[in-house]
Amino acid sequence: MTRITPFFRPESRFFSHRLSIHISSLACIIAFVSLFAPQQAVAHHLLGSHDLQCDKIFPCPDELKPRVSFWVDVFTKYGSDTIVLHDSQVPDRVYKVIRTEARCSRRREPRTIKNAKSKLRKQLLKIADKRAKGVTTFSGDEKHLAEMFKNEKSSEIRQAAKRIRCQGGVADQFQAALGRHDRYGDMVVKTLKKAGLPTDIQYLPFVESSYRPTAYSRVGAAGMWQIMPRTARALGLKISSTVDERLDPVLASGAAARYFLDSRKKLGDKSRTMKSSKKHSLYPYVITSYNYGAAGMLRAMDKVGTDYMDVLNKYKARGFQVAVKNFYSSFLAARHVAQNADKYYPDHKPGQPLAMDVVTIKTPVSTERLMTVFSVSEDTLKKYNTSLMRLVWSGRRFVPRGYKLKLPKATGGRSEQVAKLNSMQAEEPKYVEYSYRVQRGDTACGIASKEAVSCRELILLNNLGRRALIRTGQIITIPGTPTKVAKKKVSKPVKKAEKKPAKVVLAKKEISEEPEIKKEKKQLAAVAVSPNPRKPEPVIRSIPDIPESIFGVGDDLLIQLSEKDGKTRYSIVVEPDESLGLYANWMDIRFASRIRKMNKIKSSRKVRIGKVVYLPVKNTAQQEKFDQLRLDYHRELQDEFRLRFKISGVETYKIRSGDSAWSISIKQRVPLWLLKRYNPKLFTTQSQPGDEISLPVIETL
Repeated sequence: MTRITPFFRPESRFFSHRLSIHISSLACIIAFVSLFAPQQAVAHHLLGSHDLQCDKIFPCPDELKPRVSFWVDVFTKYGSDTIVLHDSQVPDRVYKVIRTEARCSRRREPRTIKNAKSKLRKQLLKIADKRAKGVTTFSGDEKHLAEMFKNEKSSEIRQAAKRIRCQGGVADQFQAALGRHDRYGDMVVKTLKKAGLPTDIQYLPFVESSYRPTAYSRVGAAGMWQIMPRTARALGLKISSTVDERLDPVLASGAAARYFLDSRKKLGDKSRTMKSSKKHSLYPYVITSYNYGAAGMLRAMDKVGTDYMDVLNKYKARGFQVAVKNFYSSFLAARHVAQNADKYYPDHKPGQPLAMDVVTIKTPVSTERLMTVFSVSEDTLKKYNTSLMRLVWSGRRFVPRGYKLKLPKATGGRSEQVAKLNSMQAEEPKYVEYSYRVQRGDTACGIASKEAVSCRELILLNNLGRRALIRTGQIITIPGTPTKVAKKKVSKPVKKAEKKPAKVVLAKKEISEEPEIKKEKKQLAAVAVSPNPRKPEPVIRSIPDIPESIFGVGDDLLIQLSEKDGKTRYSIVVEPDESLGLYANWMDIRFASRIRKMNKIKSSRKVRIGKVVYLPVKNTAQQEKFDQLRLDYHRELQDEFRLRFKISGVETYKIRSGDSAWSISIKQRVPLWLLKRYNPKLFTTQSQPGDEISLPVIETL
């Protein structure tokens, strides 16, 4: 049953429809309360009052405080079973609080919320009409709404009727986040102190991720600080099939600190060139830039000035909308609640910080061996090592050399255990997978039979789902063992006339080859050479009524070979969530400058999706390693998405003026790679306003 907080009882959270009161009696009660209640209480509506303590570094002017108070209410007063209808431009203008199981959604709004909004919209328009006719007295619900627009013209009320926004409560989530803050907060504070940054920035992950180190967003941002894949490398983080450093609380905090330092420098340099009669703190800009970008805040500062409230009230830009405008306010609210947790959550018992020992892994090792040597369970190891990926936990990858292994703090230290680990003979891999390019007529179990492996294991390894859907050109991983792969590699030689090699030999471990197999590789390379690099159409196309069909990686991810002036050139076509930094990592070269120079790309430019990029490949081994790492990277992006979300349908979206693939991805909360799967032409041709594209309907599992 949906329950609505009545306008005339701001102190009441729920309203029982079973309560039977005659309407005339109710009107009398309202009139009586109105006579004796202070006018401020009526104007205050459903917004709570909070004693906000701010400072010079993180100021909260009086004009900003109602906005901050709104977010304090969202974090403390309303749980996940409650939604709030309010003004998107004036967040503290709270119209109605609804107790419901329905969830706020910009794209697929539940009927309960849609009807409540519609009713509220009609009420506001009715008040606007009356106000335009000179009516000044209102009663019932209208009185409550009219009080919110006491000094506003009827035209403003009509505009407000178009801005009704739904916000879900997160009080229960915030309480859980406090426990995670108890665990990881000290690590974050140490990192911020070391960087010379205000330690109160530690409260920003409450807003970003509810302090979850393993948080993933629909668009692919990950970790406590919600860092996007393509910006990870620029901030000094690595992503691979074994480790995603965005999920490491210490490393991710270090990356965030580097961002804040860079943003502070850029914004500080700009503010010093601007004349202002009053000195303003940079940190409202720095914090907001984490959501909007330093470049965006520089533009705002350039147009409006150094007063943050002026920017909030006067700056107009397509991307400067609700989320950005509320980012600093929600940060201040999170800081206030966390610092006063005993007041808002009296039953919260502060937990202990995560004390740990750190051991550097010198040789690739299995988690099984680590659990044995250090006498820890898998759950404990996972709790301390959130950045290790699922392939490591499944035993299909080793914890890589150089990884900083985190373990529970041991009273007597771990020197003996470390010595034992380092003295042990290197492990042989249990699994040595190789990749296979799907041909016309192939089925998952048919491939499994041909490759002499378990069909079920192949389906699970490639996350193919219940229908085990595959497409021609898709590259799947064949689960193998060192012995099995070695036998495959010394199988019958391929005839020269045969021109449809099925296997892309990308084994995880170097295994000696027979001369015949080397000839096959040479032939495969020769077939791939063409006069010019091609821009391949995606080999995996979406089928709207079978959403699972859009998953999987294709052969358009492999390096292409072409010739110019008798020389072989190696090229790829840039895919979503890729960067030149990632290419440098996959090629095992230190800087991306070599790739930039080779392609004449300026250091200030980001590489564009769909662009052909040439790579300084030296040999076949480097080419194969690049291909494998690239395939792994895209598989991981998809698999992490599939672990948390499902596609329940498809809907159309009309492109608006100023839209780009990136802005559509962010606004509609669809990862770029998925947007490209449904709309490949969006990334290769110029779209016009009014053009329709397909968007997947995404639901959380």
